[in-house]
Order: sequence, then structure tokens, then C-alpha cells
Amino acid sequence: MKLLACLIIASVWAADPISTAIEQAQGLALKKDRQAALKVLNKAIEAAAPPLKGRAKLIETELSIGKVFVTDKGQRLYESGQSAMFDNPDSALTQYKEALTLEDNNILLLDSVAQVQLAKQDCTGAASTLHDTRLYYPYAAEPALLELRTMICLKNFEGLREKIRQLPALEKGTEYMVQYFTAQDFLNQKMSRKASDILTRVSEEEPKFPETYYYLVKAGLELGKDVETTAQKYISLCKGVTMRERKKYSLEPTICGNTKEVEDVLAKKTDL
Repeated sequence: MKLLACLIIASVWAADPISTAIEQAQGLALKKDRQAALKVLNKAIEAAAPPLKGRAKLIETELSIGKVFVTDKGQRLYESGQSAMFDNPDSALTQYKEALTLEDNNILLLDSVAQVQLAKQDCTGAASTLHDTRLYYPYAAEPALLELRTMICLKNFEGLREKIRQLPALEKGTEYMVQYFTAQDFLNQKMSRKASDILTRVSEEEPKFPETYYYLVKAGLELGKDVETTAQKYISLCKGVTMRERKKYSLEPTICGNTKEVEDVLAKKTDL
């Protein structure tokens, strides 16, 4: 009987660090001390072995705390920035940064700042933002994927490969972005056939993602293929792209930024 009691106590004690860390972090979050809450959770995640169910719960709690707005003004600024993000990125960036003064380390704001920086081709700025973001959220998928996009922006393909090997668990439906980034690495290495094969699979999985077709055009030109149909597909998708689709594909902040280049490819073909 004593042995059974000891086993029960040991079992409760073994599970206790997870629930204790979550309760402590939630308490700190209620006191608007997000940074301290994240430190508690990250320490607990590091101590928990990957197979433990509690580890997933800790990561889920961390993301939940990371997305909470502690002020109405901060949330309004974020929502206003989201509305302006594609039409007026400078205004959106200003609003995101102001919101961050009220919403320290809010992951939604940090990701949005990096997206605007990438859209503006501020590769170094995006790298700095995402470095800081990943210090607080090392197990979050979105900043990790945006970091891959930043490696491409910096033309650091060796860094891209290293970051891919270190990716945390990804959210369902985002895995294709890793393949999309990998294809760009192959294009950079002049391995156009491999890139084309990967991009074709991505286009089958996400047929409305325009940038896949842009890189299929580039790969096709390298391989001496007829790219007219692919180029027209890209132009057509970009002409009809909706705000909802821009947000869905926000891991590629420069979506439809290559329309002129693809139109020139079609114009040259027409001239021949």
C-alpha cells in the first residue's frame, strides 16, 4: 500500500512541472509580463523530452500567450496595420512598431514587422527582427519559415539549408513552403530540373499560389522549355489575387512582385 502511494505521489510530481510552468506563465501574462512568461515556458519546454504530451501543451500555451493583446490600442494598431500592409507598407510598419511599444514581444506583431521588411527588401532588418523573435519563440513555425525567406532575401543559401535542418514542427498546410524555398536553392545552384520537379509538386498542392509559377518560368527558361502557358498562369493569378489570398500566402511577402518580368518574357515570345 505504501508503495502504491509513493508511485501515485511520484506520478503527480512528474507531471507537476508542466502544469506548474503553465500556471506560472499564465499568471505572469495576466500581470502583462509576457517576457517573463515566455522565459518560464521555454525553460520548461527545454526540460521536457519531445515524446511527452506536456511539451506540446507548453508550446501551445506559449503561442497563445504570444498572440494575446494586453491593450485595446495595441490591437487596434495591429488591425490597422493589417489593413494597410499590402497597399501602404510604410504606414503598416509604423503602426506595428508603435503597437510593439505597448505589446512587448507579441508574436503577431513581430511576424508582421518581418513580413513588411521582406516586402520592402529590407533583408537585414527582417533578419534582425526574426532573430529576436525566435529567441522568444524558438518552437513557433511562422517565424521559422519567415527566417527561411530571409535567408533567400540575403542570398545566404548555405544558411537556408542549415535553417531547414533546424525547423520546429510545422503547422499543417505550410510544409509546401519549405519545398518552395528549397526549389529556389536548386535554381541558385543551376539545378533547374530538380527545381522544376519540386515546383510542379507545389503547384499541384497549392494551385493558386502565384510565385510557384514565376519560378517555374525561370526553371523552364533555363531548361529551354516553352513557358508561355506557365507565364500566363502567373499573370492571370496575379490579376485576380484577393486580399484573403495575400494573407494566406503571407510567408511570401513579395507575392506578385514579378509581374513585369513575366510580362516581358511573354512579350519577347510574341516578338519572335
